Amino acid sequence: MDYTIVTLSALGLFGILIHNLIKLNTLNRDQKGEINIFKYWKIERFSIILSVCVVAVCLIVRGEVKQLESIGKWLGLAFVAIGYMAQSIVVSFSGRAQRFIESKSSEPIDKP
Repeated sequence: MDYTIVTLSALGLFGILIHNLIKLNTLNRDQKGEINIFKYWKIERFSIILSVCVVAVCLIVRGEVKQLESIGKWLGLAFVAIGYMAQSIVVSFSGRAQRFIESKSSEPIDKP
């Protein structure tokens, strides 16, 4: 199948949506159906926007990445996975970066 940019964009966005729905489902069950979707959006909006950016970058460079070309008919599924995993990866890296910054700021500064 030949995928258009619109189709691949939609598949990437569906991956992001699936990721967020899974998180919302877990939170909803933990809070016994009392989840506040606006509070969730307020907390997650930047990671969602970053995930959309990751999907957009993959769309732009899809011709340059040989691995994307080699999967052929699985390209649509790959974009769903990219969208799904983008948010997990962004959150993971931002959490690690924050811990790294906090650990460096708590170390005493050695004076010569």
